[in-house]
Amino acid sequence: MPGVAVNDLGGSPGKSNATIRVRGITTFNINGSSTSGYDLGKNDALIIVDGIEQQLSDLNPDDIESVSILKDAASTAIYGSRATNGVVLITTKRAKGSKVQVDYHGYYAIQKSNNVPKMMGLEAYMREQVAAYTNAGAAVPARFTEESIQAYVNATDREKYPLPNTWFETLLHSAPQQNHSLSIAGGSDILRTRLSIRYQDQNGVIKNFGNKIGEFRLNTDYNVSKRIRVSADINYRYNSTESPTTNPDAPLNNFFHGSLWAVPKYADGTYGLSTQGNNPLMFSEIGGQSLQKTDYLAGFVKAEFEIIEGLTFSTQIAGRGLFTQQKNYTNSYVNTDKNTNITKTIANNSLTEVRNNLREYTINNLLTYEKSFGSHNLKALVGYSQIGNTQTFLSAYRERFYNNDIGSIGQGANDGTKTNAGRDAVYGLRSFFGRVNYDYDGKYLAEVNGRYDGSSKFTGAKQYSFFPSFSAGWRISKENFWQGLENTVNDLKFRGSWGITGNQSVDLYSYYAALTANGYSFGGTPVQGYRQNTLANTNLGWESTTQLDLGLDASFLRKKLNLTVDYYNKQTDDILLNLDIPATIGLTAPPQNAGSVQNKGWEFSLNYRGTPAASGFRYSVGGNLSINQNLVTDLKGTGPYISGSDIDPRYIVKKGLPINTLWGYKTDGLFQTAQEIIDYKATYAANTKPGDVKYVDLNGDGKIDANDMTAIGNSFPKYTFGFNADFSYKNFDLNILFQGAAKVDSRLAGALAEMGNQEGFTHEIYTNNYWTPENTNARFPRPVKYDLRNVATSDRLVLNGSYLRLKNVQLAYNVPPLLSKKIHLNHVRVYISATNVFTISKLNEWNLDPEAPSGRAVYYPQTALYTAGLNLQF
Repeated sequence: MPGVAVNDLGGSPGKSNATIRVRGITTFNINGSSTSGYDLGKNDALIIVDGIEQQLSDLNPDDIESVSILKDAASTAIYGSRATNGVVLITTKRAKGSKVQVDYHGYYAIQKSNNVPKMMGLEAYMREQVAAYTNAGAAVPARFTEESIQAYVNATDREKYPLPNTWFETLLHSAPQQNHSLSIAGGSDILRTRLSIRYQDQNGVIKNFGNKIGEFRLNTDYNVSKRIRVSADINYRYNSTESPTTNPDAPLNNFFHGSLWAVPKYADGTYGLSTQGNNPLMFSEIGGQSLQKTDYLAGFVKAEFEIIEGLTFSTQIAGRGLFTQQKNYTNSYVNTDKNTNITKTIANNSLTEVRNNLREYTINNLLTYEKSFGSHNLKALVGYSQIGNTQTFLSAYRERFYNNDIGSIGQGANDGTKTNAGRDAVYGLRSFFGRVNYDYDGKYLAEVNGRYDGSSKFTGAKQYSFFPSFSAGWRISKENFWQGLENTVNDLKFRGSWGITGNQSVDLYSYYAALTANGYSFGGTPVQGYRQNTLANTNLGWESTTQLDLGLDASFLRKKLNLTVDYYNKQTDDILLNLDIPATIGLTAPPQNAGSVQNKGWEFSLNYRGTPAASGFRYSVGGNLSINQNLVTDLKGTGPYISGSDIDPRYIVKKGLPINTLWGYKTDGLFQTAQEIIDYKATYAANTKPGDVKYVDLNGDGKIDANDMTAIGNSFPKYTFGFNADFSYKNFDLNILFQGAAKVDSRLAGALAEMGNQEGFTHEIYTNNYWTPENTNARFPRPVKYDLRNVATSDRLVLNGSYLRLKNVQLAYNVPPLLSKKIHLNHVRVYISATNVFTISKLNEWNLDPEAPSGRAVYYPQTALYTAGLNLQF
């Protein structure tokens, strides 16, 4: 869908990391940052499932009946404070009719890592290291003498002469995944019920990662009378996830960094170790396990009462709970590399245990009225909603258990090494809203929305805010004067909307003069005290987004060709910033409503449905294109805000630039001669030599420093696009989905950027492609051991992240009804499919995934999925 960016960031089993963002990035958090830039976690779309806010990851895909996405302010305004980033509306399947229906959906799939970086060849790498040490003026280690190089290259005993890095080949492997869903639906005109159960088992493409899910959903509808209807739903899910305790969130870190020249595992079962004492296989197998078990329970009861014809009152009471128990156990062990005598010792085993609970209730009360007066159609709605949320967190740590098999927190050492921590949080939202919708004969359309929201995250006069919206439409093709054009343009509608939505993305209790515990000594005696760290801001209020949308919908060729065009302009104001306060106050500056961001752009959608052929062939194709321009328009004189470093991606939030713009030096190739260096004068590092990077002195002051940095790339795409096609012939059907993005960049970091200058993985792309006096036209600069002068954050490390990906393809066969009836089945469908099939991108040469963020690429690998599935209906 145009304007909707679904970014699949991969994630280990049970920890899927996908985002849904609608019409750009509207806000940012300057108090949180990572190698992906300033925190953008509060830009995700609101997910509403059967009227209740939930997470998409909490749903069984086989339970979903329909999905719709609200983008413009008129359609989202009814959701007020939560709708700034768009709304995804999901309805789940319910029983239909009185006949009992049983459905089984199952599949078995194989996962494979999409990207497997390849290490530079053994001899090429060793000779590159000779050059790196020589260029640094350092002694070349014995491993890299000519005699040693020949011994390594010609060796067959890889325990004695290990390869520098084989971790991707050693630890990445194909992994199975299976999923089974069974549903039973039926009832009568009075009572209908649908029960579904599901089991999923997913292994990781890295050893000791895995996830299991078991769940059920029960949806029930009861017609008490002609005027009273009651619905009740309940959903329970058990989720069990395991991963190695070492680097569970960045499992590839030691694949890339600090693990060279280590034998993965000796024949006697011990492990080789790098100079730093690392071995990713050892960490995975004996380092310890992290086990997380989550119970999720959600349900609601809803009643509808038709007071008189056209006037209906409904009330819904819902609750959801998320109860997480986590045990992170680190084993004690000793391992000595029998070749090098390097020893890795974890003297004390330890356990960190966590309890994280969330409880939330929702109350929705609606009064709707619907009436037609000839060609006049009127719909009206007023409502009240209330949400209450309570969260508790508790953690405990102990160490020195009797052995590695004891996982009970009470069995650890009861001494000064034990720690614990905890916190509680409570917040609520109360809303009053209304909507009036009018149309005349489907020709003239108008709608007015209003929502009055109050949040416990604010106080005083700022606690409540009003969010209005207006929309209008004109189906010009229904006018009498259009009759001569209807064969050319079958349907044409113009529409426009304007509205304001809010965002309560402030941290809890930001307006409160909170105190934190602080110990001190009084007369030599330890005393527990409290102090205020941050100045309170009781004037803290809502972020608000004002959006204008203008669009048209048109149909051609007897409504087989459909076109949609939209222009939008979103202005988000009052984003939270930490404005300067006098230092004499002695406290940290509080967040204040100050920043502004603009998103504006175009959306195009074109779909064609072909005429069915007599042979049974049918097809439909569609494409969409979104153009988004993101711009920071006001920081109230503060900033710019810069995060990152020279070795990691550096980002900037600055007026006049998009959020999280990549920031660094411009370059002008490589220095080729000593005279060129003398003439240029401005150098990044002392003792600059031919083959070093030539950084551009933007301000002309004769030196290279932070004042020469500028915008060097875009973190988010300006263009996103998709293409889908459906073909069917008799009992076969084929579905294809492409997606892509353009005008977006990715920044290399870590070992991928260091080209062997540190003790990290060295990509094969550098092979014979670095500067030497004999290879002056090389793509990359000269390597200099333990010197990062040539990998400072610059446009040399920024790659074009544009891509086109075949996201999914599925081929299915529907068994003819006459044949399926013989085995007492109503419907049988078998299919094969593949996800993340192939990608066209300049990032491919680096084995990087274009949907992943910039940085060191230490995330859990994005995977391709090859599936065989079966759908049965009884």
